[in-house]
Amino acid sequence: MTQMTETRSTLRRAFALVLLYAAATLVGGVIFVALLRAALAFLGPGVMFYRGVGALIVDFFLLIVLVAAAAARLPRRFGIDGADALGAAIVATSLLLAAFVLGPITADRSISVFMLSQFDAADRPLTGAEARDAFVRVYVDDWAQIDRRLKEQALSGNLEQGPEGWRLTAQGRAFMKTARALSSIFGGDPRFVGRKN
Repeated sequence: MTQMTETRSTLRRAFALVLLYAAATLVGGVIFVALLRAALAFLGPGVMFYRGVGALIVDFFLLIVLVAAAAARLPRRFGIDGADALGAAIVATSLLLAAFVLGPITADRSISVFMLSQFDAADRPLTGAEARDAFVRVYVDDWAQIDRRLKEQALSGNLEQGPEGWRLTAQGRAFMKTARALSSIFGGDPRFVGRKN
């Protein structure tokens, strides 16, 4: 009888934790989107990734408070406490970060997504040369994406502009060192990070 009671208690707690984590992720997602859409200056420079990280930090602390308040209202038989609220906030924030990087950041920065959008907008098949020409004409020239990247890297502290042009900062060199190491570990294309092989 005692073992059956313990099993029920464990299952009840596990179910309550799953619901708590799911609710934290849902509520955290709504808060995260609202913070990004509000475009608050204190979230970081005008680079989507950094604003997103700033919004997630704010979101994390709000989630701790909200989830702890919700957990305190649950009946004691569920066995949910403040540590579970912290865990739910950590899991929710981690999932939101992964979704943010894989979704909006990829769509905003990916050359592949741009290329696919050109095929989607075309009323006929495109040749490789037409896709390349569209990339240069639209992405590079019309949308000035190189200028955008230079400004973003300056805002990030990786580049600085001098009288003779742009140069890498000490932070930028450290970033490239890290990028080369990650590329080497995960087998990325060495050309993107200036590795020989």
